Amino acid sequence: MKIDCLSYFNPIIHGGGGEMITRALIEAGRRRGHTICLRSIRPRVDEGTGQADLYWLVDVFNFPQTLKSRGAWLRFEPDLLEDIVDNRPFIHMSNAYVDVCNLGHLPCSGHSQARCAYKSPLHLVHNLALRDFGQQCFALDPLVRKLFARSALNVYLSPLHQRTIEGILGEDRGRVSFVLKPTIDGTVFYNQRRERDIDYLFVGVIGEAKGLAAMRERFRGANIHFVGKIVPGEKLDFGTWHGSVPYSEIPNFMNRAKHFVFLPRWPEPQGRVVTEAALCGCQLITNGNVGATSFPFDIGNPANFARANDEFWDTIEQLRP
Repeated sequence: MKIDCLSYFNPIIHGGGGEMITRALIEAGRRRGHTICLRSIRPRVDEGTGQADLYWLVDVFNFPQTLKSRGAWLRFEPDLLEDIVDNRPFIHMSNAYVDVCNLGHLPCSGHSQARCAYKSPLHLVHNLALRDFGQQCFALDPLVRKLFARSALNVYLSPLHQRTIEGILGEDRGRVSFVLKPTIDGTVFYNQRRERDIDYLFVGVIGEAKGLAAMRERFRGANIHFVGKIVPGEKLDFGTWHGSVPYSEIPNFMNRAKHFVFLPRWPEPQGRVVTEAALCGCQLITNGNVGATSFPFDIGNPANFARANDEFWDTIEQLRP
């Protein structure tokens, strides 16, 4: 098939968790003989030529929370998205919640209302960056509703992720859904049977949504280590911070840790670091907001998701959009 993949962030260039998942799926699809043309906003790329057999929409919205954001005024043209959802065969994949919420990290945690409690006409600069001066929940936007309701397949990253988005959308949640299993290389993340000298470890973006307050409350006096960027405006005043490190060094940290801590405030779509830590033999300390632990299987056993990429493409190839 000739497939046009529209993703706000180019998954070949950007290295976020969602982009890593999309990149792995693209590579797997190309190995199966599909022609996949990327179309992205950051950076601006358009490999599409002519009409595609299928359009694959991935996190097509992305809204800045400050005017300082480099992408504050960049987005897919609404006419392009409208044409696809009205006239073209397409599937839709969510790596987070940006296609149902135009605020950062889903502040309502999925308990949405028509009048958003987290929007205010008094937040002038923030609203200017969003180009949204109202208080309506973004999920009520007609284009958002069609994006899910008319998709031949809605792809989610975990059962929790699916429940959260479908709960926000209600009756417009779509016809058919697919929950993607973790796409993690078990030959890179595995238990090396080493001596562990770190009691507690967190890996990821260090901030409110990822549970900084809960970790501060529970582990202020403990031997907890942090790897990752600190959200601007947040203060990490406990534990040992290692800063950001290359992805290739993460298995080393996880094999040094006895426990992996992940206590997010928001419903984490998947939390690939949790699965990576489980594969490396860490004992998990989590809460009910972790997508990875909502799967009905042991995420510490790589055999349970060894065919994740192929299962995705098996499903796509059986579709009749």
